[in-house]
Amino acid sequence: MRVVHRRVYTVNVPPLPVEKVYERLASAVRTGFAEIRIEGGRASIALVGTEAQIREAWASIKEAVTQLWELYRLLSGGEAAIEAIVREVGRTFPPEALVEALRLLGYEATLNEDGAVLYTTAPPEKVVETARKIAEVMDETRFSVRGSAAKRLVAALSAGLGVPADVVIEYGLRSRVLEQDEEGKVRLRMEWRQGLRRLAVMLKAAREAGWPSLEGGEHYAGHEAAEEGG
Repeated sequence: MRVVHRRVYTVNVPPLPVEKVYERLASAVRTGFAEIRIEGGRASIALVGTEAQIREAWASIKEAVTQLWELYRLLSGGEAAIEAIVREVGRTFPPEALVEALRLLGYEATLNEDGAVLYTTAPPEKVVETARKIAEVMDETRFSVRGSAAKRLVAALSAGLGVPADVVIEYGLRSRVLEQDEEGKVRLRMEWRQGLRRLAVMLKAAREAGWPSLEGGEHYAGHEAAEEGG
């Protein structure tokens, strides 16, 4: 026979929108019943279940509260753990690509020594949006681009300049920052940050010139028209 208990926990929560806090705490609850009240910067959480269920739920709630505080750090102080951004995005991404993309967007961005914390002047919504775009490009290029460094370069430029990944790749091949191997996959010909800087200059110049046609490729406007036309 299982013994059911009721436990009430109280925890400090950051001054984020109540709906955001409630949603995150509710998603962390893993017991049959829970009641959550948020007031005055504190959350009161009543859990009902077995000892094991309550213990597991409380551990999950504490982790959710930690994530909320990390999000608040980004909102208020321009810094956040990469893991917190990953949870907001819902997907993983290379932090170095996020830093370079934010810089291309005109913001200051750095990582701490172990790459676990981002410092940036970018607004939180732009950080999350850019990280999400990087994750999408990394997924898009997983079969066509060889090597994590080359994928970082393409993703950072695509997200930072607002250019489709295939256009970044075509200009990369044209500038010889990238090359195709014997299997037809794209790879880097140089250190990725060096290549990123070189290709960023070329892409910005091409944008200012109205995206002239590529050798053996399409005009950039053709990519936009294809996307708008479905």
